[in-house]
Amino acid sequence: MKISLKNSLASLEVNTNGAYIDNFEVKDTAVFFPKVMVKIGDVLKIRGGMHVCAPNFGVDERLNTLPSHGFGRDLLWKIIQQQEDFVKLSLEGIEDYEDVSFILTYRLEKSSLFLKLEIENDSNEKKLIAPGFHPYFYSNHSPVLIENEEIDKEALPNSIYIDGKDQSFISNNNDIEIIGLENINKYVIWSDFKGDYICVEPTYDANSFEDENKNVYELASGERFEISAEIKVNI
Repeated sequence: MKISLKNSLASLEVNTNGAYIDNFEVKDTAVFFPKVMVKIGDVLKIRGGMHVCAPNFGVDERLNTLPSHGFGRDLLWKIIQQQEDFVKLSLEGIEDYEDVSFILTYRLEKSSLFLKLEIENDSNEKKLIAPGFHPYFYSNHSPVLIENEEIDKEALPNSIYIDGKDQSFISNNNDIEIIGLENINKYVIWSDFKGDYICVEPTYDANSFEDENKNVYELASGERFEISAEIKVNI
């Protein structure tokens, strides 16, 4: 099911299948590269829009049970609250995360998109999490400025990691700020150049599921975790 959100400046479309944001525009100008299927080798993959990475960002080499970027983007979310500029979605975890609930909120305010993911552990044991958001920003790659510095495009396919809770950049003449509100501490900058996009991804410790020596978050029984950010388009 597709849901349209809008206000006087911005609009977006959310698909409850995977809780994907298919597109995001401000003043009729595309901010996100629209979601499409791209053939990479012999495999069709989704590129564009924005999806949540939950319960993990990146490859899982800790539990070896989770898909890359988690199962949240592969499952059907339920609508639990909706207004013209706001939607709240819910998802019950599966398999090792069967007793974990996920609440995802998207909200438009002026030229900003607010993102919030809440994860609550209703099981009797701790659960490992390291979530994030994976937006594809429209970019023709000539040039992209991160914190007013031109990025090294050759490094993008292998990802660039930047510590911090906030990030500002210019892409396709869009002046964008991502403001970390809760539990944003690392950004991943990436593109595979299969389309006119660059990903600037706010996360909790990025690819920490790839290495047992990195710090995933241990969500205790009965604990609730929040990760949230504001994507602000300066107009």
